[in-house]
Amino acid sequence: MVTLKDMLEDILTELESVGDIRLSAIISRHGLLMVSKATQDSDSEAFAALTATLHMSAESTTKRLSQEVPRSIIVETDEHSLITYAAGPNALIVVMASNEGGLGLILNELKKAAEKVKEIV
Repeated sequence: MVTLKDMLEDILTELESVGDIRLSAIISRHGLLMVSKATQDSDSEAFAALTATLHMSAESTTKRLSQEVPRSIIVETDEHSLITYAAGPNALIVVMASNEGGLGLILNELKKAAEKVKEIV
């Protein structure tokens, strides 16, 4: 029997096949971790809470300024990009990727993954 966790993990596995993704997770909009995959040591629970807070803050700001809701939030450092991507009203997909990994390709795959998550969560 395939569980919800198995389906969500399969989505992350497929997503991680593109670009140089170091960490990926599917979290609730309230910051609760549903599933994660990390190629480095990380505190996944704290990561989920912090990225949900980041996304919701940026979403609130964008709504006030433009009356629109952002699909994604991107935070870039010299070496990595942290991307949160809305996956319907209940979930977010979060990835940490190397800046050398092709951001456009990752965003395209995030869009596809978000549609899949939206259907099952």
